[in-house]
Amino acid sequence: MTEKTEINVLGCGSSFGVPLSHDIWGNCDKSNPKNQRTRPSILLKKAGKSILIDTSPDLRKQLIDNKIDNIDSVIYTHSHADHIHGINDLRAISLINKKKIPIYSDDITLNILKKSFSYLFVKDENHGYEPILIANTINSKFIEINGFKIEIIKQNHGNIDSYGFIFDNKIAYNLDIKFFYDENYLDKIKGIKCWFVGCLRYDEHPSHASYKEVIDWTHKVNANKTFLSHMTAHIDYDTEYKKLSVGNVFPAYDGLKLEI
Repeated sequence: MTEKTEINVLGCGSSFGVPLSHDIWGNCDKSNPKNQRTRPSILLKKAGKSILIDTSPDLRKQLIDNKIDNIDSVIYTHSHADHIHGINDLRAISLINKKKIPIYSDDITLNILKKSFSYLFVKDENHGYEPILIANTINSKFIEINGFKIEIIKQNHGNIDSYGFIFDNKIAYNLDIKFFYDENYLDKIKGIKCWFVGCLRYDEHPSHASYKEVIDWTHKVNANKTFLSHMTAHIDYDTEYKKLSVGNVFPAYDGLKLEI
């Protein structure tokens, strides 16, 4: 029997979150708690082991809200601030559980993390903190972490690249993406059990696919369940749910839990 994977969406907002500062909600109905979006992060758990994708600036709140007291490893999509700046919140996890946490990323992301958060990796006489992270560079298309078999997908994100992931051939995660370098990628994941895909806003954007492009992708992939993530305040939960759920496409929301 195949081990089930628990999915916990910690955050599905874009870089500003929803609401934005100054209590700006855009098109989102502020009375619907599913429109309250923190910055993007997700936790996968299988056989008692977990992988966190990205450390959003809202990580502390996300861990508290979702009653998460342990993280076994972290894998990063790319180096943008809304995906890495909560890394310091791993200190509490490490100290309470008395362990170092392995992280995995490309060289660019790892170098930025080591430069900006050096105290998490090496002990320095200026601060005296014990390092809490173990750095691992992703240099293969296929890796295994905590029993998860992971395929690494390099994808375009405007003037940089980001990583997408396929976990155990049943969960795909492609958030910050303008286009796929692999023209056959959508065919590759066709009919997959669960797909999380970035859907920033309705208009064109230099580093994210447009709403129309993303919805066209979802029709082609026809996953058992597709969830839109990395959404700005342009995209209202109920509006999209009513339009898309008939095709098993749903807007994600913070705190969403699934078992695949």
